[in-house]
Amino acid sequence: MLAEIRTNIARRLQLTEEEVFDGRTLSAVLVASPTAINSIDLLDAFAGALADVGVDDDVELPTMTLDHTADDVVNALQKQLATAS
Repeated sequence: MLAEIRTNIARRLQLTEEEVFDGRTLSAVLVASPTAINSIDLLDAFAGALADVGVDDDVELPTMTLDHTADDVVNALQKQLATAS
């Protein structure tokens, strides 16, 4: 499921998974994305990816700064999913 979430995040940002999950900060991902203009667009990409895989009611997006990485967000989501099961 995490792989599918990662794929959907990248697709929604119109970037490759490598570009989103290579350890760069969320601010760098935002700059690289041709579709995301601001942090709200970034948040929407993550929320939409959760909806795409049907877990949007099971988890909450963590509060993180743009200095965090996409992996930080996905790891926090993974912890929530593990406790929800």
